[in-house]
Amino acid sequence: MRLRLALITTTLAVAAPPAIAATPTAPVKLTIPGTGVSCAMTTASVSCQGSTSAVTFSATLSPAGQVTTCRAPQGAPASCVLFPGASYKNVFMQVPEPVVGPFACIPLGTWFKAKGAVCTVAASGSGFRITAGNVARVNQIPAGPHPPCTRAALSSGLARAQHRRSLAPSFLSRGWKCVGNYAWADLIAVHGPGTGDDITVVYRARGRQWRPVSRTTVCATGELPARIYIACTVN
Repeated sequence: MRLRLALITTTLAVAAPPAIAATPTAPVKLTIPGTGVSCAMTTASVSCQGSTSAVTFSATLSPAGQVTTCRAPQGAPASCVLFPGASYKNVFMQVPEPVVGPFACIPLGTWFKAKGAVCTVAASGSGFRITAGNVARVNQIPAGPHPPCTRAALSSGLARAQHRRSLAPSFLSRGWKCVGNYAWADLIAVHGPGTGDDITVVYRARGRQWRPVSRTTVCATGELPARIYIACTVN
């Protein structure tokens, strides 16, 4: 992590692969096993397709955040069939947040057993969510106002949740980040001289205050914006 004491033990909030920096690459193609969902990411667009026994559905996202969706009964003209017969790798197992140009896709559910994907323009949070049965538009970064993105505001939110006046001697290390209604930070939880835990904390805004929330919940629902999804892949 960014700042450590002499001896630090790691507290696990969710099972996670090694943290991997989201590096722009092109193209990325993926299939989510057991869902019938396949996606292709390029610097120009992201497209995903799913199907059931009754319908085929798909969505395409532009760099401007525009989402075009299609839904057609099986046997109808193949306007919704983007990748006929294609089967790609499950890249979420190695790269939980593939990034290509302005786009990012994150797993819906857990990275090791995804049930869909949320693909957005990372900077704006606009995009779509696709599962085995449906596709819908999403906006992960709604307009403000939001709580202040400061150590003091984040520390106060965590102290309130723990029914304490202050986190001291524990503290938030540098590197916290806020995106819309969500934020994440590293808590150095000091237990004694030279010992402590390095814990990733995720927050959701409640009015003008930050409130810690379960990483297991926000990571599994795909609601954490792609710009801070790394909080789901560390510790």
